[in-house]
Amino acid sequence: MEESLALLIVGGVLSFMGIVMNAIPVKFDDDILGTLGALDSDATEKEKTLRNFIAQLRIVIGGLALTFGFIAIYNRDLATADAENLLISMGVGFVLTMGIIVSGIYRGFVDRLIVPPMVIFSVLSAICFYAGLM
Repeated sequence: MEESLALLIVGGVLSFMGIVMNAIPVKFDDDILGTLGALDSDATEKEKTLRNFIAQLRIVIGGLALTFGFIAIYNRDLATADAENLLISMGVGFVLTMGIIVSGIYRGFVDRLIVPPMVIFSVLSAICFYAGLM
């Protein structure tokens, strides 16, 4: 796979994720986590405050995804060696991110893995490593 195509794919996916996370952070959490959902009217004030705090964190994470997506798209025309270095760096970053997500189980923060980010980051890291190392 050509480096510029890989950077365009990775940048597009990250940018899309960032836009969605910023546009609808509460709905994004509901779809992935299955939180309060239809029970919103029954939520206590403390639950609503926590939900809004989580939504704000989702907006920050979405901003970071959008930032990395922009970096990938903007640098898609780098020289081959530089593009390969960028792709390998991004691939390592995605693997580290997956490790941090998994560490939440061992550290006792969550009971189960959230599958969508693991799948997305696995695919993105595979694209990065394939294009960066071939």
